[in-house]
Amino acid sequence: MRNENLSPRAREPDEPSRVRATVEGRAGVAAARDEAAHALDQLDTARRRTARARRETGAGAPPPAQEQRLAEAAHALAEAARELARAVRDCGPRPAPAAKAASPERTGRQTAAGPLVTLDLAHRLGPGWRLYQFTTADRDAHRWHLRHDGHAAGTVTHVLNLRGRRTGWEAYDARGFRLRPEPGPDAYPPAAPRLWSTRTAAVRATARAHRCP
Repeated sequence: MRNENLSPRAREPDEPSRVRATVEGRAGVAAARDEAAHALDQLDTARRRTARARRETGAGAPPPAQEQRLAEAAHALAEAARELARAVRDCGPRPAPAAKAASPERTGRQTAAGPLVTLDLAHRLGPGWRLYQFTTADRDAHRWHLRHDGHAAGTVTHVLNLRGRRTGWEAYDARGFRLRPEPGPDAYPPAAPRLWSTRTAAVRATARAHRCP
């Protein structure tokens, strides 16, 4: 009953509490982002060590069931990193539109509110198409986010095999569905039929599947 006599301003939490909550929230997000990037880095390191050990001992490839299990675990880790990147991007401030004359085609340094890397695909796909890497996790995983006029169109990721070598490219549309190539030059060799042979092929497939709102 006593609070009913207070002004609306008096009922609100004090400013230091709000600032403290905001700072703590940002610190938690930053810690989770760094942990995800570290996990992806550990995955790459473990794969390289396994490949090196197999070469030194002359061991063959792991059984198909074990290889499939490792691939699924790696995919789950990459998907969790993608979800974290989306959450961080959605919660962060929106970058202000820059002047066209002052914006370079490729930016390799991280800004306070912008992506790490931006590739303009106007010469390949048409106006408004761009590839982004928003976080260090994207960079470490060789993952790119495709957008058209600011709308998310999907992602393409350069995949590592169990020997720690880059193979083909995975492509997902904006809903998270995997895009598989038809047999032909755009498909990676038969050992990995779900992969695209080049980033350009994967990006074009993702662009074809996109429908702007």
